[in-house]
Amino acid sequence: MCQGVPYKIQAVGDWSSPGNVSVDGLLCMLNTDDYDDFVETIFNNLVDDCYPGCVPPPNHCYSSPVITNPYFDKDNNFNFNARFKPDYYTGTWGGYNYRLSYLVSRLDGLSFEIIKDMIDKSVAADKSGEAAWILDNTPNNLGNGLSGQFITSKNRLENYGFNVLYDFTNDWITHNTYTEGPIMGYTSLGVHAVGSNPAYQTYVSDSLLFDYANGSVFNTFESFNAYSISTLRRIGQGVMTEFTSIGGTSGAGHVWEPLAYAVSKPYVYFPYYAMGYGQVDAVWQGFSYLAWRNVVVGDPLTTIAWGKQSLTEDLTWSGTNLVTGEIDISDLKTLTVANNSVINLRHQGFITGEGKLILGQNVTFNLYSWQKGLFLSYDSDNPRLVWGAHPTLGSGANYRVYRKFGLAGSWELIATTSAKEYTDLQMQFSIIGDQVDNLFYKVIAFSELPGTYESNIVSCAGAKAPKKIIANQNSPVEYSLEQNYPNPFNPSTIIKYSLKDEGRVSLKIFNSLGEEVRTLVNEIKPAGNYEVEFNASELPSGIYIYSIQAGEFISSKKMILLK
Repeated sequence: MCQGVPYKIQAVGDWSSPGNVSVDGLLCMLNTDDYDDFVETIFNNLVDDCYPGCVPPPNHCYSSPVITNPYFDKDNNFNFNARFKPDYYTGTWGGYNYRLSYLVSRLDGLSFEIIKDMIDKSVAADKSGEAAWILDNTPNNLGNGLSGQFITSKNRLENYGFNVLYDFTNDWITHNTYTEGPIMGYTSLGVHAVGSNPAYQTYVSDSLLFDYANGSVFNTFESFNAYSISTLRRIGQGVMTEFTSIGGTSGAGHVWEPLAYAVSKPYVYFPYYAMGYGQVDAVWQGFSYLAWRNVVVGDPLTTIAWGKQSLTEDLTWSGTNLVTGEIDISDLKTLTVANNSVINLRHQGFITGEGKLILGQNVTFNLYSWQKGLFLSYDSDNPRLVWGAHPTLGSGANYRVYRKFGLAGSWELIATTSAKEYTDLQMQFSIIGDQVDNLFYKVIAFSELPGTYESNIVSCAGAKAPKKIIANQNSPVEYSLEQNYPNPFNPSTIIKYSLKDEGRVSLKIFNSLGEEVRTLVNEIKPAGNYEVEFNASELPSGIYIYSIQAGEFISSKKMILLK
């Protein structure tokens, strides 16, 4: 991080030569051999094409010099193998072998308060993957020429499950026409659209007062949308400073006319950022060309999804998190997921590694693949399995839990349940380090329809848990099945039961015709008091019977579902 770096080079006025040259576009190639001569050649090329006294300059001025970005769109399959590495991406221009040494961004703004707000929003960025992306094109000459970029942006984002607002009319998408939720990204023709918006020259602060998600970005096809970082407006343009003053977090822009081809491509910038590349990586991968036009504003560390990476320090997730790549928890490190969190797994999203995963209560996994849907939690001494609902069977699924000892062991069915977690109280984790995994688990999903579906396998080092004899006046002295509460109910009710001795217990639900509609419990349990929730949201109103069998103990009771 450097202070006091000039924003741009300005000789005399807007149309002077050279004028409005972005320092950042030159700093990015700082480690190029013979750098001073290289920069002088760039300037001479620019001056020759944009000679003084010609207002406006000839069109070829805006495309000079053309220095291809070797980092452009390097990971369009999102394998996360194109994280930036200094001096790794190279090219040739004007007889020089240039190196992309840095991805330059500016943590700057109109005031200290706005800059602090940008940092705070970056630290607390919305990683849910649920905020919308606005792609507001217009059917004029410029918009028709850019249709391919807008449509490709739309297709890429939607292909990976993101919420897209796409428009190709003369009507603007404004905070009055969209009020359904937070916005993560905005692109349009800006003032070039004009259309039906009477306040188009101040459209950012007048028409884009959306509920912006933390981490939201701005990237429009406007010539001067980053003309200055110290003024709120430039006549006839929407500018980055307006966006950050109304709640936006960061974005990309231009100190001077880039022509449309030099704008950071939204079909690269937006999907890369949405999938888990950092803000600065995503913007720079969207630039086709380097040198004198472009500026990135915002905290370079901002991310809005968990792409493929190794966790090298303990971390806690809470709320809703989008995981698009494999998260590898390094040995001796811990990833903790707070109670009531939601993990949205997409693309190649998974959590694995030699470290420990600790899952709180009521953690929900939304899956794209059942083969990446089972997780092992170290929140107690006993292995706890947690999984997401089967992607196609959904709430109609039941699950068989299997365990085996050693690689050569045989799989043993230890439980059947409609829940999405199971704690193996018969086993406990080994407390001796560096032991080879010898306990393996898998879950098979099934429903009333033909077919079964086998999950991924999780493993740990463990052994049989010692039996504990505890004097406890609250321990059950007999088997019992209590009346459900509430009753009648809609749609959920609680069923409590007690077990005098350890053994296999079965708790099933039947309709009034005696047909089994749900298995709530089918596993070996130690003596104790238990309760289980029965959710009948997909069943019709009527009388149902719940029946328990534990050894020789059998009991049944009626309950009423009233919708």
